[in-house]
Amino acid sequence: MPSLERPLEPRAPQGGDFVPTQWSVVFEARSDSARRREALNWLCAAYWPPIYSYLRRRGQSPADAEDLTQSFLAFVVGGDFLDRPDPEKGRFRGYLIGALKHFLSHHFERERAQKRGGDARFVDWDTSDAERKFAAVERSELDPSEAYEKSWALTLLDRALRRLEAEQSEAKRGAQFAVLREFLSAKPTQGDYTRAAQSLGTTRTTVAVWIYRLNQRYAEIVRLEVAATVQTPAEVPQEMQHLLQALRR
Repeated sequence: MPSLERPLEPRAPQGGDFVPTQWSVVFEARSDSARRREALNWLCAAYWPPIYSYLRRRGQSPADAEDLTQSFLAFVVGGDFLDRPDPEKGRFRGYLIGALKHFLSHHFERERAQKRGGDARFVDWDTSDAERKFAAVERSELDPSEAYEKSWALTLLDRALRRLEAEQSEAKRGAQFAVLREFLSAKPTQGDYTRAAQSLGTTRTTVAVWIYRLNQRYAEIVRLEVAATVQTPAEVPQEMQHLLQALRR
């Protein structure tokens, strides 16, 4: 089992509209190439929030959910799991939750008897804000699998937002984005645009145009992130619909 010297954090894709597909990352993680560590980093960072949410909805305490998340990621990275998924037979997240259920039913007691996760540290719980992320999906009516799907959707949106933030920062619009980002997730109330305009030293009309463009680009990036989870462009509309359904839960 590899021992990772630093906690895993997602790395923003570099260059244009490129987003590595989850299957291409899985294939890299299977290999012995120099990019294996980066691929494992990306997969763990992308999927620990849904895994944690599933465990919490299964009734695990925060501490136990953290330990089990670490142990499951160690199982995924250290075993042959990544050699088995076939992109022709389903979504990667479907394989992952199936493996998680298997792990809980067949490995729980054995893992509890060992030092969970060995020496590898896959998530820095001190900075992960795991309970805040879980609170975003916590609903009494959601079963664990639904919580997993909703957390996956929110994690994808968060990744898209960070990618948009990186783009804006690179374009020297970081300060502008810091003021306007709230309008990507909430409808403005009366006076909000005027206050933003005053803060940025511009007009309300200009602020409205900037927000429109940000929303358009954010939607494009979300679609690109969704496209990275499927095999063909024809699958994107259905997966977008699934994303929206997961968010509505």
